[in-house]
Amino acid sequence: MSNLPHIAKTQIARFPEVTAMVLTDDAGALLESSGDIDGEALGAVHVVATQSLARSGNALGLGALLRVTVTGPRRSCLIAVCDEQVLGVYVDPSKPFGVFEKKLDTALGR
Repeated sequence: MSNLPHIAKTQIARFPEVTAMVLTDDAGALLESSGDIDGEALGAVHVVATQSLARSGNALGLGALLRVTVTGPRRSCLIAVCDEQVLGVYVDPSKPFGVFEKKLDTALGR
């Protein structure tokens, strides 16, 4: 998805439930970020996590990793793999996550 940096910046980062967003390439180089986070550090963590999960999924015969959600008491993070880019979106955990996932799928054209 060649226009993902533009979509991330102009649409996804502006969803009301999004508190922060970071987009990297598959090597961890920062492409876009918003919110009060260290985009370079978190983007690298997202890439390492998705690569590890993808290897595990392949070993289990699950196929390609599309996205993963990590939830904590203060934040929830959805990490999506889009072609050769990794998108991490931090969401207020008090907001309905299913609604956000549908909005994200629409923005990503899925």
